[in-house]
Amino acid sequence: MQLKSNELAGNLRQQMLRLNLGTRVILVRHGESTFNAQGRHQGSSDESVLTEIGRSAARRTGSFLRGINFDAVYTSSLKRTQETAREMLGVMEPAIELNKIHSTYALREIDLPAWQGLLHREVQEKFAQDYRCWRQRPHEFRMVTFDSDQEDGSRLTENFPASPRPHLPASFFPVLDLYSRAQKFWQEILPHHRNQTLLIVSHSGTIRALIATALGLMPERYHALQQSNCGISILNFPDGYQAPAQLEALNLTTHLGEILPPTKADPKGLRLLLVPSGNKAQMRRVAQLVKTESIDFSISGTDDEAEAIANTILQYHPTTVQLQVLRDDFPQVWQQAITTRSSLTTNSSQLITGLVLGSNYIIQRLIRQVLGMNCDEIGNLQLRQGSVSVIHYPLAGRSPMLQAMNISG
Repeated sequence: MQLKSNELAGNLRQQMLRLNLGTRVILVRHGESTFNAQGRHQGSSDESVLTEIGRSAARRTGSFLRGINFDAVYTSSLKRTQETAREMLGVMEPAIELNKIHSTYALREIDLPAWQGLLHREVQEKFAQDYRCWRQRPHEFRMVTFDSDQEDGSRLTENFPASPRPHLPASFFPVLDLYSRAQKFWQEILPHHRNQTLLIVSHSGTIRALIATALGLMPERYHALQQSNCGISILNFPDGYQAPAQLEALNLTTHLGEILPPTKADPKGLRLLLVPSGNKAQMRRVAQLVKTESIDFSISGTDDEAEAIANTILQYHPTTVQLQVLRDDFPQVWQQAITTRSSLTTNSSQLITGLVLGSNYIIQRLIRQVLGMNCDEIGNLQLRQGSVSVIHYPLAGRSPMLQAMNISG
């Protein structure tokens, strides 16, 4: 859905500018690349470069981040990310001094040497068994390299010198390797940036691993987070160090003219729009936020207040089927229903969208189940009232994914 004004972006920017104690990290994925456009696996290959769409999105992202005083910038040394950083930094104010910009191969994309450059459908056909393991058990996925002495394809560019490319063994676990690399990155940089604001420009897999290791998520949930091209995610480290971070926002794309990020996997299945209950003004803003989205059904509580809030949000959706639930264990029941792959998700040839309205606790539990978080880790999700979070349950064979968190108007 295209934004018709800058109001949403302006409100979000003000939230990002607020005073924050501890270390704040804003993570941005690179813009659309040639391999993205062609539907190819990229991995740590350095053959892919930005498209014009990618360059434009990078500039829009830089403009959106104007006014934030970044104490340091860390970027992957691969070309598509360096190009994104250059486009962003070229329009950002205040200007960032060159000595605050650090490029490192530690932030490169996940290493997939046997797949990189191949079309997604080619990998699914030629490496069918490995691909199933990659999707369903990423922590067990092992890759055998064709050549353990890969040539370094990175390019040295002014102000962004590439770090030496590490040697890959003949056989390794790409996801476990990536998580280990992300953990080491946090351990190395966070002690130097207490109470500062950092910008990280990197890749989808790497950003997901950075968020996961900061929150303590297991590698089994590698595919449980979405990161769109130039999508913005925000982590807060309250004490300035690793233990543990708080997720303030995930995969925000309003600055690109999109309210809800497009589904990355199969554009079918079930999509839930999660809305924490709030006051009337907040709910009216949510109503405007999802005004042009197709909403097939809604789920809310049985009390009069819940019904009134649901009616406020759905005022532009007269055909939406409104359901009410009484049970407090709704999140568990819902997850069980999804796990059994009911006809609601398996027999649909299109995307079905439902609105879930509930307390912060209920919304957090639904997200926690997707991410595999423990009950005592719910506080690591900084849900905002008047915001929308999105979970996508693809068709059978794929795990549920948190597409975005805290989309706000």
